[in-house]
Amino acid sequence: MANEVKRYLHDGMELPFEDWSKTLHSFNDLASIVQTTHDAAQSSAVKAINRMQTMRNWLIGYYIVEFEQHGKDRAEYGTQLLKKLEERVDRKGLTTTLFKWARKFYRLYPQMMENLPIPICATVMHQLQPIENKEDTIGASMMHQFVTPGKTIISHLSFTHLREIMALDDPLARYFYEQECIKCTWSVRELRRQISTNLYVRAGISANPESSPAWITTSSFLPICCNCPTKRRLRIFC
Repeated sequence: MANEVKRYLHDGMELPFEDWSKTLHSFNDLASIVQTTHDAAQSSAVKAINRMQTMRNWLIGYYIVEFEQHGKDRAEYGTQLLKKLEERVDRKGLTTTLFKWARKFYRLYPQMMENLPIPICATVMHQLQPIENKEDTIGASMMHQFVTPGKTIISHLSFTHLREIMALDDPLARYFYEQECIKCTWSVRELRRQISTNLYVRAGISANPESSPAWITTSSFLPICCNCPTKRRLRIFC
């Protein structure tokens, strides 16, 4: 009889375990469960690191934007701010390029504040979700319906995924790829491929988003990615 699998939970991380005290097990069982335990722990650790990295980058973006708006000595740095910041911080991975992405991340995803235990005071938060090309995509009155919750983003998308999505100017296209990526569990490579082959355009949503009621909310959104059954119904070919 198989042992009941229970779950050890700690700070959002999960590790399955079994009670071996009442049953006999072979060496193959031992090797298998050690491997399974290791793989589960490693997977949880990677997810935790990804979540922490994502929030780190959002907070870095917040600090940069706030300094650019209200820093007492911001005039001394001007356009050289990020370069000077990289030189002063001097930490591996904290480069001018990352700072640019972090600033953009903060501006495009104000909902990431949901992941903080207490709200922060953002003096420019009301400006942080611009609606680019709104005449070509969707009315401004509907845009609030096309926002993936911050808690959903941090649980399902790595910052590498988000960088690919942030390269898109159209906010509706960003929402589309966020939802597809989450529901179809795309790798970064697959996300990049779907963007490069214009899945959003081929799906027909870009032409008339207001006529797609199933797209309005995350809960009713139907995935149309290559690995989902709905692909056939919507005739999306990759």
